[in-house]
Parts: sequence; structure tokens; C-alpha cells
Amino acid sequence: MITLEELASGTTLAEAQGMTEELGRAAARLAGAELEAGRLETAREILEGLAVTNPHDPAPWAMLALVARRRGRLLAARVCAETAYRLAPEDAQVRLVRAEVLLCDPEERGRARAELAGLAGAEATVAARARALLTALG
Repeated sequence: MITLEELASGTTLAEAQGMTEELGRAAARLAGAELEAGRLETAREILEGLAVTNPHDPAPWAMLALVARRRGRLLAARVCAETAYRLAPEDAQVRLVRAEVLLCDPEERGRARAELAGLAGAEATVAARARALLTALG
């Protein structure tokens, strides 16, 4: 059990429980497979567990944004995407997820387009998705 002193010192629940980064990544891959299979509730449960045990890891927050967006919970998607972005503002995948969430808000589409344009030179899969979204937007 994690103590209040450990929490105050910045120790995460994952660290207190001895959860390795490898185990966290394996759980994230499992959540990704559940998301791809359309099992959004299972993916959400896994990802929320990861976000609680290590709130400093942007990956579960970004994936939670995808789950929330697919469930039509746009405010939750925005909160999760912004949390991931604050944790890793230079991460291309996080920026792509955030841009996709911003596209859901007509008032934020300009910011989303600018972000997508900035991602056109990122790593191959992110750049391809950014270019495809820009093309779809016209």
C-alpha cells in the first residue's frame, strides 16, 4: 500500500507496487487491441488503471482521449488529450490525438489544422494520418 508520505514525495502507485515500464507498456498494448476490436469499455478500464497508477505517463491519457471520443464523450476526450499534451508537448502521437479531439469542436478547428500541418513532417504513420486529415478537411 502506498503511504501519504510516498504520494507527497511524488512516488507513483506504479512505483510503489513495483510495476515495471515493460508491464505498463504490455497493458497499454492490450488496451490498444481492445480499442481496435471495439471493446471500448474494457479498453477504458485498463487505461484508467494505467493513468491512476502512473499519472505522469502520457500514453494512457492519449489513449483514453481516443476511447472517450469514440464514445461521444467529447469533454472527457478533451481533458484526457490536454493532460497527455501537458505531459509530452513534443510527442507527435500525443499532438495528433489532441488535434483529432480539437477537430470535434468547430471553434477549435483552426488550431487543429495548424497542429496537423505541423505534424506533416513527423514520423511516417503520424505524418500520413495528419496529411489524410488535412486532405479530408479540404
